[in-house]
Amino acid sequence: MSDHSLAMALPGQRVRITGHRGGRMLRARLLALGLNMGQEVEILQNNRGLIIIGINGGRIALGRGISQKILAEPAPTQV
Repeated sequence: MSDHSLAMALPGQRVRITGHRGGRMLRARLLALGLNMGQEVEILQNNRGLIIIGINGGRIALGRGISQKILAEPAPTQV
């Protein structure tokens, strides 16, 4: 599976964060938001300027710029 940016994920999709395209400051910001490597999130909304993800029972709104720097892959489905 190839990694794509979080901005390409569709609403209702569960994805796993696999990395980022950025420096130390971006990494620190993602960690502060709880977006660690391997973390699974659900895409609640994705329109042109804003993406809302569900994580650990909460919601986080991300701008288009930061969501394009976060790499993700589809999460494995639970049986």
